[in-house]
Amino acid sequence: MKMNALLKPHAGFSLVEVMVGMTIGLIGMLVIAQVLSVSQDNNRTTNSGGTAQQNGALALLAIERDIRQSGYGMNVSQNLGCRVLGTDGSTGYAIDFLLTPAVITQGLDTAPDAIQLTYSNASMVTSPTALMQTMAAATADYVVSNRFGFNVNDVLVVAAPGQDCDLVQITATPGNPYQNNITHAASGRYQGNQIFNSGAQLYNMGRTPVSNRYSIVDGGLQVLSALSGEAELIADGVIDLQADYGLNLDGDTENTVDEYRTSPDLDGNGVVSWDEWEKVIAIRVGLVSRSSKRESSNVTTDLPRWVGGTFGNVSTQENWQQYRYRVFETTVVIRNILWKPPT
Repeated sequence: MKMNALLKPHAGFSLVEVMVGMTIGLIGMLVIAQVLSVSQDNNRTTNSGGTAQQNGALALLAIERDIRQSGYGMNVSQNLGCRVLGTDGSTGYAIDFLLTPAVITQGLDTAPDAIQLTYSNASMVTSPTALMQTMAAATADYVVSNRFGFNVNDVLVVAAPGQDCDLVQITATPGNPYQNNITHAASGRYQGNQIFNSGAQLYNMGRTPVSNRYSIVDGGLQVLSALSGEAELIADGVIDLQADYGLNLDGDTENTVDEYRTSPDLDGNGVVSWDEWEKVIAIRVGLVSRSSKRESSNVTTDLPRWVGGTFGNVSTQENWQQYRYRVFETTVVIRNILWKPPT
């Protein structure tokens, strides 16, 4: 009897207890899932902001680097602003740019601006040589005052007041060092098509000169080579670019910027003369990058701003208030213009 008393049956959980336990477990799982969702959302926001920061910094770095190099090899002011024309013989691409360090194309209304930056990569010659004889034909040799530093495959810009500039490539130079002929035959990548009189200037632009146009295309910063026609995406998520010229209006020897303008056309006649281009000594640039993540509610109430004004193009983007933005800006001196000889 005592043994039977010790063997009492053990009761399990009741259905109510199981249901209560499952309910508590489900509530806990919902809380965990909610916390995880919020955490992942915050993580995506942080990563998206970091990407926007990186893209904007890379975009500004690329533009700033080319501004610092712009103007190299263009140190004779009287030819600044000359329109350089040519054709890439290997591709048929039509070449058209201005012989000046920096050209800003202002966007219509609130559209982004574009910046074109041009410079030589010649390692030896920074001053042009003069044409000593009037050419008999566009294909004739250039007879120059001094061909030191001018080598086969170097690219030249030939300039003279009142004419467009020619872009040509050297195909041969005489073996005699005392002969100052420069040949530019049809076998060269770039051929000249104009006749120049004595006194014209020949600029050695090196074997791979640069004329890069930076612009906003499809929500990213693109660079287009004016010499090859090849385009490359520099940074995605950059949606606006604005730029101004820094002008030394009084021509003081301290080379200080007196005013920032959207155009160096000081007399307003619609044509920028060489002495107006000469006053451009700095470029002020601002750009804005956007995070890739669209937030569920408005997180931006005001348009991004920089020292030059408001980035109005941001407001043209769909649901622009539901994205986060980063602003980058800098002012870069065109040092190669400052180092040129006196006018």
